[in-house]
Amino acid sequence: MKHSKVGKETISLKESLDRIIASDIVSNVNIPNSNRAAMDGYAVIAEDTFGSSENNPAILEVVGKVRIGEIPSIIGGPKKAICVATGSNIPKETDAVVMIEYTKVEKNNLHIVKPVVPGQNVSKIGEDVKKRQVVVKKGTRTTPQDIGILAALGYKKVTVMKKPRVAAISTGDELIDPGEIQKDAKIYDVNRHMTMASIIKMGGEPYDLGIVKDDYNEIEIRLKKAIAKADIVAISAGTSVGEKDIVPSVLDSLSGKNDLIHGVSLRPGYPTGLIVIDGKPIISLPGYPVSNAVAFRVFLRPLIAYLLETEENIDYSVKAKLSRRIANIGGLRTFVRVRLFIDQDEWIAEPIMASGAGVISSLTGANALLIIPEDKEGMDEGDEVEVILLRPLKAK
Repeated sequence: MKHSKVGKETISLKESLDRIIASDIVSNVNIPNSNRAAMDGYAVIAEDTFGSSENNPAILEVVGKVRIGEIPSIIGGPKKAICVATGSNIPKETDAVVMIEYTKVEKNNLHIVKPVVPGQNVSKIGEDVKKRQVVVKKGTRTTPQDIGILAALGYKKVTVMKKPRVAAISTGDELIDPGEIQKDAKIYDVNRHMTMASIIKMGGEPYDLGIVKDDYNEIEIRLKKAIAKADIVAISAGTSVGEKDIVPSVLDSLSGKNDLIHGVSLRPGYPTGLIVIDGKPIISLPGYPVSNAVAFRVFLRPLIAYLLETEENIDYSVKAKLSRRIANIGGLRTFVRVRLFIDQDEWIAEPIMASGAGVISSLTGANALLIIPEDKEGMDEGDEVEVILLRPLKAK
């Protein structure tokens, strides 16, 4: 699929959490930029401390003090000690720091009861970050620690990928938005709100185009608007083969090529449709909420990551024993919602509503997904399976 990427933008560092870094960020400095004390104590020539002990302390002359943030004006030398604090620059002609706990001062004499070796308790130039080192790679989704190292390098702004704009549309005469008065057979629109939340989680920008009636012309107008203004389009429901399932015919008409892929080897999620119009990928998502969520996971997640030039979010998984047998229809990749729990010190995966793609509570009640490949007819009770976590786990 040929598709232009979404481009780049420069934003403030404080706004950059969870954004995708647009190009490798290379340090133009060493951190630290000078040798510094890693402990409170005294900067010395290590050789002057060799052989020191409680019974035979090394005695050096205290000749000054270096505070944090100042350039040392004093120079060390044989049998000399200079007081330093953690983070202080190390004076010239010193190569180690004796921890204050192993010293005692009498007048101007420093008694050292434990030896140090060259470099001990000293943070050397470039020990943390070296000049010209790549500190954050292109495609990284920034974490607080990434922002921390950029702050350490003095970055006030950072260049990131623009958020892909993903249009979200729901179709259906029966739908109303949450907050509206529910009359007759009206139901609240679940899919659009779930889709927009998933878009945000993946790093995209949802473009809410609301609910559209099951009317060919209205759907066509809404889709044209979405294609003109969004990078990706997600339209929910109207994808099956019923009287009001007219989205596929609208999409084929807009394409003019009859190249809609309609029906994929997913369970739930079979009615999903895929097409590219004017260079814009359009995903026709099923109307049942669970099917909708599975299709989003399989098709929209990688599309958003592709436009961001990054990897998909990492799926964390655990191994568990299956609590009962699950049958599978050959040729379909099946997504089974499961509840993980601990029993006798091992994880058990209990299927929740192996059928019923309209049961939204099967998603909220599950904490993991079991994926059965197309070539497997099922899995037996007691089988060890790998499940993808949907939520952080609690042992109890």
